[in-house]
Amino acid sequence: MPEGSAEVDLAAGTAELHAENICAVFDAFTVANSLSADRPLGFVSGRIDSVDIKWSGVTKSFMGVHDATNHFLGNFSEIGKVTIAVTATTPKITGHGFRFVSDPATTTVNYAQIGSESNGVFFS
Repeated sequence: MPEGSAEVDLAAGTAELHAENICAVFDAFTVANSLSADRPLGFVSGRIDSVDIKWSGVTKSFMGVHDATNHFLGNFSEIGKVTIAVTATTPKITGHGFRFVSDPATTTVNYAQIGSESNGVFFS
């Protein structure tokens, strides 16, 4: 991710992520197509054009989590509101030219958490 793609304010319990042109995805449509070299048809290239995620509204806090046995410590906040907007396309050259745009107003998120942690060699 490019620098500046994410912003986090743990004290306020908010975070944002914005990224563009983050990856190309390939779909073989069926398991048989993905496992067989003699089935070259069906591969479609796609791209995630953009993704925007916003977290806000702390509903519960877990501060000072400390596990000396497993060398893990952190501060975490359960988040009550998350919006996700995604745009993805397949190029017209594939014969599809499909464009998907999500509606962040209808996004359902069952659980979200932001926080900071230290573990392994960073544990103290």
